[in-house]
Amino acid sequence: MKLLRWCWSWAWAVMMGWAWAAEQVPDLRAPLDPVFPSRLLSRIEREGYLEYKVEFPSAFDSPYPENNRVQAWWLVPVQRSGRVPTVVLLHSLGIRRPELEMALGRELVRNGIAVFLMTLPYHMARTPAGQDSGSAILSGDVNLLRAAAVQAVWDVRRAFDWLRRQPETDPERIALVGISLGAILGATALGVEPRIHSAVLILGGADLAHVLWHSVLTLGARARLRRDGYTLARLRAELASIEPLNLLTPEHGAKTFVIGARFDIVVPAEDTEKLIRALGRPKVLWLSTGHFGGGLVQRPLFRVVRQYLQARFAGENPTNAPEIWVPTLRIGAIYSAGRDFRLALGTDFWRSDKNSTLFVSGVLTPRGASLFAGVRLRLGFSAGAEITPKRTYGAVFWHFVL
Repeated sequence: MKLLRWCWSWAWAVMMGWAWAAEQVPDLRAPLDPVFPSRLLSRIEREGYLEYKVEFPSAFDSPYPENNRVQAWWLVPVQRSGRVPTVVLLHSLGIRRPELEMALGRELVRNGIAVFLMTLPYHMARTPAGQDSGSAILSGDVNLLRAAAVQAVWDVRRAFDWLRRQPETDPERIALVGISLGAILGATALGVEPRIHSAVLILGGADLAHVLWHSVLTLGARARLRRDGYTLARLRAELASIEPLNLLTPEHGAKTFVIGARFDIVVPAEDTEKLIRALGRPKVLWLSTGHFGGGLVQRPLFRVVRQYLQARFAGENPTNAPEIWVPTLRIGAIYSAGRDFRLALGTDFWRSDKNSTLFVSGVLTPRGASLFAGVRLRLGFSAGAEITPKRTYGAVFWHFVL
């Protein structure tokens, strides 16, 4: 009986602890003062556009002063007639310089769309002393992660307040574009910020706890979470207040374009599918790559994003899913009894379905070229046959998709 009472007391304490932690999370929709100081740090004239550096205080007060100053690059077309549509652009995890995001920004601004590239919490100039850009997000500190998500959403809301006061900006046509981490946080912002005209979520997902529990980038965070007694269920409970699945509806999906990678193991593809289901029927483009393979078709991919936004800003609602051909590159190692263990680079010639349950790849190794025909297993392993001009061998191919 004493043991039963002790177990009940322990379970009650744990549940109360989780409830207390949840109560401490600021409300994503909390009213924010729309009037706040800001300053322009620099102004550079580029080919076809002006590039400003903007700074304003975050509405969220974290323990790190440097993290509480939001910095952004504001790109404005030089040639414009009246107010222009604008995109708030959120970058990916851990970057030190927003080179990819600036490339997308230039594609947009040179086609008449202003861009506000905002630095996310704990990144770049907002990185606390002694840390790497973005490292705090993957530290395994659940309270910090939850607070950082709230801060990012509040910063987006404040960016909207700032932009709507600028004479260059059309206040009714401000969209949001996020890449990777920016797409995950962008999905949360989309769920609470009704002023978002349109959204493009690139390589993001939903079910944040599942992403942390399964992403190839979160090994260190998972180790800490397990040491701290977390299970996937507990993590889901503690991240519920910032979870896009709890915030998004098909109404949001009607103005959203989701771009996912079919073989993503950074933001698992199944979590991108959860995001799509939560949005109902958004416009969707699947790339037959992993998380980084979109770089192989960067220019056409950015062009598709720009064309979608242009159509939306013009009052149209694109429904036809675009198509971009991109090679599926498999990087890893192959083993066969007759040819031993070798590093290998493969590209697909044939796949049985969208998930490559069965596939045939041309494979290049230090010992020459061959074909691999196999079945996809788990953890990056595939089993099948290596086919050479002289002989066929049973083989195992371990790889990840770029």
